[in-house]
Amino acid sequence: MKLILVSDTHLARRAACCCDNWNIVAKAIRHERPDGVVHLGDICADGVGTDGELEDAAALFTDLGAPIRFLPGNHDIGGNPLERGASSEHPLELGRLAEYRRLFGADHWAFEAEGWQVIGLDAQLFNTATDEEEAQFAWLERELRAHAGPLGLMLHKPLFRHGPADTESHIRYVPATARRRLLSLAAGRDLRFVVSGHVHQARRLEVEGVEHVWAPSTAFCIPDAMQERIGEKRVGMLRLELTAAEHRFEDVLPAGLVRHNLLDYPEVYPEIAAIRARLGESAAL
Repeated sequence: MKLILVSDTHLARRAACCCDNWNIVAKAIRHERPDGVVHLGDICADGVGTDGELEDAAALFTDLGAPIRFLPGNHDIGGNPLERGASSEHPLELGRLAEYRRLFGADHWAFEAEGWQVIGLDAQLFNTATDEEEAQFAWLERELRAHAGPLGLMLHKPLFRHGPADTESHIRYVPATARRRLLSLAAGRDLRFVVSGHVHQARRLEVEGVEHVWAPSTAFCIPDAMQERIGEKRVGMLRLELTAAEHRFEDVLPAGLVRHNLLDYPEVYPEIAAIRARLGESAAL
């Protein structure tokens, strides 16, 4: 089975740079003729805060020549708090979650292929202390118990920076409490890979026999003066091949895809203008 994975498209009518890159990626996907496509989240530039943006974005995924599954990101439905009960700058909006489900389908899902079970999770629910969070964990437990064989997980946010024992609390990663609960549920299964987006950096590391892969954004990169460099700051997509014996990730850079610098496009996020003025020349990628 061949899957194409994309992430952080940040689509909006005002975000011409992101839409232009997406059109290039969409053409490359049609050329690839995969068995399926997975979007790892942040479909929109500001779907959670801008009425109609989720609906506008949904119209751009109807002609890929392959079925597509989506996962929500913080720019689509809001973000999860770092700790249960804590405040979040842009908290989860249950109304946007309902809209997301209407337009893009389930926010968590599972399928089987080549003897594998692949599970997609809504990382934005973690630590929200909502009925939706508990329902997802209950569903996950049932899915893990009901199937066998190698397992792959997909979600918007990476589980950690270095490993499961990390104590770093950062919006970049799944909160530690939810991470421990998730990994405890998966402990009895043959977990082979975890793939995520969110960071706008490409990275691969193996921890305790599990491959952790960060998908790059299709839209833009964030300069070092604004975001520390952990992986590789590039744009692109991923190809995932699943066979009965193994899995294999490959980086794909479609011809013509532009490595945009976020700070060059204040029309996408108005607050960028003030950040760029403060950073000056250090804003270069």
